[in-house]
Amino acid sequence: MTVSSTQRRVNPDRPMEIMLVDLDDCLYQQPGMAQQVSRNIQKYMVEYLGFSEDTVQEESRALYLEHGTTLSGLVNALGKTIDYDHWHSHVHWSLDYETYIRPDPTLRKMLDGIPVKKFIFTNADKRHAAICLDLLGLTDCFSGVICFETMLELVGKYPDRVAKHDISPEGGVLCKPHPLAWEMALAHVDGEASVTMFFDDSPRNIASAHAYGIYSVLVNPNRIDTAYDCHIPSMHHVPSHLPWLTSVGDGIDHSRDKDEEDVLVAAEETPVVVQA
Repeated sequence: MTVSSTQRRVNPDRPMEIMLVDLDDCLYQQPGMAQQVSRNIQKYMVEYLGFSEDTVQEESRALYLEHGTTLSGLVNALGKTIDYDHWHSHVHWSLDYETYIRPDPTLRKMLDGIPVKKFIFTNADKRHAAICLDLLGLTDCFSGVICFETMLELVGKYPDRVAKHDISPEGGVLCKPHPLAWEMALAHVDGEASVTMFFDDSPRNIASAHAYGIYSVLVNPNRIDTAYDCHIPSMHHVPSHLPWLTSVGDGIDHSRDKDEEDVLVAAEETPVVVQA
């Protein structure tokens, strides 16, 4: 059952066995790249899908908010036929990754000190995830990546399950925060919700995972008024906020950290950067 942030658990009820971590704006935080992705999405919608330049920003945002990703809304709700590699080549692969992402040895040390299986769980595509992890120097910190292609394969593998949720088993898009995404992801990594942690910057994704019974950590500079078990400003704060998970120090001076109560904001008041 989803509970408010004031009722969250400080420590999990059972030892954790699996750690699922979102990629963009969570494992690393680079607003400039996220904004470029949003512009790329809108440009694609205008050039290839016939949307108006005057309304595309509002329409892409509405699809993102309603369906988890703009792509999910375009395919599942609007019935658009999209070549996924073509989409990703314009939305992600055209990014100047090296401008935005640098190696993060401090984060690597922290991740290596967490003795559980770790997986990336992103709505983005496999190539994008691989490039980001490589530039961060974190590829081998994770046992695998659950991504757009993973979900696409699982949708085709379990047609009866997805059909109940109005997702076509033939190329339909399944993504966070859809409840079925957790079921599929946990099946893929052979895990159980009660011993799984999930880290994400999105309040919707965190609330959905929390409702599914997953120990949910909101990774966001602001403490959003949504359901979660723990809040951290960034992944570098895992050791200080979740000391039971790792004994590795984060190397951060916390003397100037704001009190969480001072930055509590409503989820609907947070800025939305539309992702793929």
